[in-house]
Amino acid sequence: MPACWRLLCLLVVLGCARPALADTLYTYDGCTDARGGAIASVADPGLPLVAASAIVDGKVHVRYNPAVLPRLLPESRLFLYAHECARHTLGLPDTGTLTPEQARRADCAAVATLRRSHLLDAPDALAALQVDLVFSPQEWGAIPGPQRTFDLASCDVAKGTGSGQLGLPSPDAPRSDRWNACVQSCAARSFSCEQQSGRNAARCTSAYDQCSAHCTP
Repeated sequence: MPACWRLLCLLVVLGCARPALADTLYTYDGCTDARGGAIASVADPGLPLVAASAIVDGKVHVRYNPAVLPRLLPESRLFLYAHECARHTLGLPDTGTLTPEQARRADCAAVATLRRSHLLDAPDALAALQVDLVFSPQEWGAIPGPQRTFDLASCDVAKGTGSGQLGLPSPDAPRSDRWNACVQSCAARSFSCEQQSGRNAARCTSAYDQCSAHCTP
């Protein structure tokens, strides 16, 4: 098995086809470090960060709290978790604040991971992710890594900035799973649109309809 990490996100829809973020459950299935060793993933409702690495009983864990910063898009939450896993894949320090250069490498590895998992296939997906990753001084206290400006578009994914893979439906997965993941992504962007647009829900609904129309059942 190559030295890579894997991450599993289960998107469970409760109710309608356009779920609110509160109706979506996220679980992550851990990582492997640069040597192929397993790193546990632990949901921690007391964690004040979206995701963070910790050493527990001599073992590295990646912990996450899905309740922190509920305004985040699902792709943004996955990106920040992928950033924490990437620090171990890339052989960066297990805990503590990374340098700006180290954080940049982990960010680009996280982008590469989301691309391989087809979470950034939509034309505006990367731009939407970058817009969502703008944080106030107060919000930065919940974000892993040093305060920085994310420049995701300039990441050279072709150079192989990371070898992780999100455990979401691949092109070979059953069609129903691919459709569900596609619709979830459209719904997430629609939710963000409604949060930003206030009462202009009609525009957000139209954008959702156009996005989901491209999802293959």
